[in-house]
Amino acid sequence: MYAARPVLGVSSASRLLRAVAVTTPRQYSLLATAALAKPRAAFMAEKSPKMTAASRLVGIQRMLSTQEAQEGEKLVLALNNLTGRTMVLNRPKALNSLTLPMVQTIKRYLEDWEKSDLCDVVMLRSNSRKAFCAGGDVVQVSRDWRDGNKAQAMEFFRTEYKVNHHIATYKKPIVAMLDGFTMGGGVGLSVHAPFRVASENAVFAMPETKIGFFPDVGATFFLPRLDGELGVYLGLTGQKLKGRDLLYAGIATHYVPSERHALLEQRLQGLGTSDYTAINLAIEEFVAQPENSQSEDFVGVVNDVPIDFSLASVRDVIDICFKFNTIEAIMQALTEVANQPGPASEWAQKTYDQMNQMSPSSLKLTLEQLRRGAQLDIQKAFELELVLAERRLESHDMHEGIDALLVRKTNDAAWDPENINAVDIRELYSQYFEGEHETTPLYLGSTPFTEYPHKFGLPTEQEILDVVSGESPQAGGFGMTYELVMEFFMREYESKMGVEQKVNWVLSRRTELGDAGGTLRVIKS
Repeated sequence: MYAARPVLGVSSASRLLRAVAVTTPRQYSLLATAALAKPRAAFMAEKSPKMTAASRLVGIQRMLSTQEAQEGEKLVLALNNLTGRTMVLNRPKALNSLTLPMVQTIKRYLEDWEKSDLCDVVMLRSNSRKAFCAGGDVVQVSRDWRDGNKAQAMEFFRTEYKVNHHIATYKKPIVAMLDGFTMGGGVGLSVHAPFRVASENAVFAMPETKIGFFPDVGATFFLPRLDGELGVYLGLTGQKLKGRDLLYAGIATHYVPSERHALLEQRLQGLGTSDYTAINLAIEEFVAQPENSQSEDFVGVVNDVPIDFSLASVRDVIDICFKFNTIEAIMQALTEVANQPGPASEWAQKTYDQMNQMSPSSLKLTLEQLRRGAQLDIQKAFELELVLAERRLESHDMHEGIDALLVRKTNDAAWDPENINAVDIRELYSQYFEGEHETTPLYLGSTPFTEYPHKFGLPTEQEILDVVSGESPQAGGFGMTYELVMEFFMREYESKMGVEQKVNWVLSRRTELGDAGGTLRVIKS
């Protein structure tokens, strides 16, 4: 279609421009028609074949770029209201899985709104309660790679990681509304934001090892910074967390029922400030009271302390099993727990079976990635992921896993190597982590950090234990009683919903009475 369009030659365009200055609109139309109708032979005499091909290529690229931009704007809507700006993911039939045009559009909106004096706060949400975003469109990425369009496949990851990093380092507050499935690429759009608001519909997972990939979109950075070995467990198994789980795991900063999200969005749009504390307090107006009883799947009780966290009863066992630096040792630890009587036995067997379904090479790659990620800054974490993504696209398992789970939908991937013992760890290190790689750097260009600069979620387990042990400079010295610890955190977090429940739960698991006057001491693990 494009090749058949008439193209103005250089001299034709010059004559037309000179004529425009002295013609009426009717005359201009006739002149344009005449110029466009010029015989092809005359046109070719004025313009070399090389120049014609070049101009046509530029035109095609421009047309395709415009089409992609238009597609992205249909799938990512932009809403402006007062000083709030909202991006709405609008691909519900595909659970808002991200395409390249979508991430390019998100990137453009973020850049424009960051520079705008009319924008105070940015919000991200979905048009459907079923899914915030279920991940990236890896089927298309795999298809592009295998069709020889490798640059296009890598451009998806490159742009996606730039967007994730921009959210982590954004100069204005970002509020992500997690309502429905929040997996893979959806996690990357939300978990790096200073405010992550989960609803009862929220379902978190990083299931990449099941498709022969690895947890990306910044998981190298955020998973190792969750409590204990929780991040390693989630990254290796792809285990789902639901609703309030996200708050207690540290993935969400607030829990707000879905029916209140629209009102919250309106409140933030009219707030008229980019002050982080003011935005945090505004979100707190909408949070739900913690519940001491939900469905059986959602409630864990440790030492008679109720908390709405599905992993509460196995939280310590997760640390015991996933503290090792080899997949073989983790699997052995799970086997030992599974063979022991007790409430964790069933969980251990289920987890062992889960991991046996994953790509063996993905498991070993992911464990090494997360161990290294604990020491990396945010920028180096994304740079590592880009290298790993390209290397993984060259592997058998990624394409086989995508086909089995998402295309054939048979869930019968034939992994190669087929089991963890057959994965040569030295070869894996050499392929993914050592030597020079030709992957083009991301050029993120911002000041890197090793901890997120904004903390509006619940205190971490380590922060709680540091107060008990006297290692927290804000809390003073040793000799903290249960009442003093609770009073400190309720004061520091301004009675934030969920703080009392988490601190109470951690103290019940990880501390005991000391020798003097009801003071607490940390139980050595």
